[in-house]
Amino acid sequence: MKPFLRLLLAWPLSCGPLLPAADPEPQPPQPIHLTLVDDQAIGFATFQSHNQKVVKNQHGIFMTYVQQSNDDYSAQKWRLMRSTDDGRSFTEVMAETRATSAPAIETARDGSIFFARPDFKDGNAYLSRLDAPQDNPTTTTLTGGAAGKYCMLLDQPRGQLYYFAHNGTFHIATLDNQGVETTQPLTHGEIAYLQYPHLTLARDGTLFAAWTTSHRDRYLYRSIHAMKSIDGGQTWQTLAGEPLALPIPADDTGPATRISRDDELDVHSWLSACMAKDGKLHLVYWAKTTPQRQRYVRYDAATGELEADPLDLFPERSMDQPNDSGVLVADRSVPHSTLYFVSTIDDRKRLACVASDDNGLTWREHAVSDRLFDHRVYSIGGARDVTGDGWIIGSFTDTPENAETYYEPDSGDVYFFRFRSADRPAR
Repeated sequence: MKPFLRLLLAWPLSCGPLLPAADPEPQPPQPIHLTLVDDQAIGFATFQSHNQKVVKNQHGIFMTYVQQSNDDYSAQKWRLMRSTDDGRSFTEVMAETRATSAPAIETARDGSIFFARPDFKDGNAYLSRLDAPQDNPTTTTLTGGAAGKYCMLLDQPRGQLYYFAHNGTFHIATLDNQGVETTQPLTHGEIAYLQYPHLTLARDGTLFAAWTTSHRDRYLYRSIHAMKSIDGGQTWQTLAGEPLALPIPADDTGPATRISRDDELDVHSWLSACMAKDGKLHLVYWAKTTPQRQRYVRYDAATGELEADPLDLFPERSMDQPNDSGVLVADRSVPHSTLYFVSTIDDRKRLACVASDDNGLTWREHAVSDRLFDHRVYSIGGARDVTGDGWIIGSFTDTPENAETYYEPDSGDVYFFRFRSADRPAR
């Protein structure tokens, strides 16, 4: 007797007809939990969302932001905050008032916290290591690293940190703060300056750098570019693997791979996030075209081939103003895990997250906040990796419409956010 006929004859009549399994019902979006960290900050407190300013380790959750500033950025008060209750409350670990901005932060496997910031007065940048929250940090100098836009990345397998500044300097520091190497891979181009650098590291050790440029002659974020290094920043290539003779111009007069389109060169184009994951380089940027775009692109990490280019990451939402910031997050310790992008819906007024289960080819809504802010959710950033207990965490500033200047006191509220990933169940 054929197996299917045997099953049919054995099926009890009381069980009803034998039907194929139905597709699972779509799950409702995850809730996003918000914590007000500071209601007396400036409206640009979490500025430079491409910097990682939120991390978690065995000592808790840590975040940085600027609380106070002045009109020439010579006295900006930044804070390092810590939570030991999964982000429900925060206390201050340390604070400084300097000619600087909020540090980018990283955490190593042993729980050490690294934070790096520029000093606009002496022209250098400074990398500090904090072994435990109660310790005093040890600090080393990154000579010539002072620049208003910067980023940092931990390369744990190689035992080093990278600091990339918008003056084109690239610094490689050992984790024990005993050595620093400085190079100059980029220079300003004939048309546009280097601005807002990003770094991301693939599991095979390939290091990617990407950046936005700013027009020399007018206020215009003009183009977006990328390159890669297979030897920890010693040499660089185009995404297609062509060697680059350094330094190269940062704009499209140089040979780096251009990410932005031809029709975006005369409107603001701003790189929000980039991440190397599962053999691909993922990038999201905002372009002020008509209509505005929040564009996601995926490149093959080995060949540099453009493989995916959907324009709408939130296909179920109609938005006149997609956000110019956001963060890509994944559990990259697990191959083929879900990829997330946290940004906003409702014209920048509501935090939301989309997720991709096929490494960026298709996207679905994963989490939505029930809070609708009055004006704008500004400068969204977060930890690049899902926490060990399955949370996606980050920060942003609630910036009111009447904030007239960058440094206006008490003009912004700093928020921490967290929500569950799809990859790891609650513990």
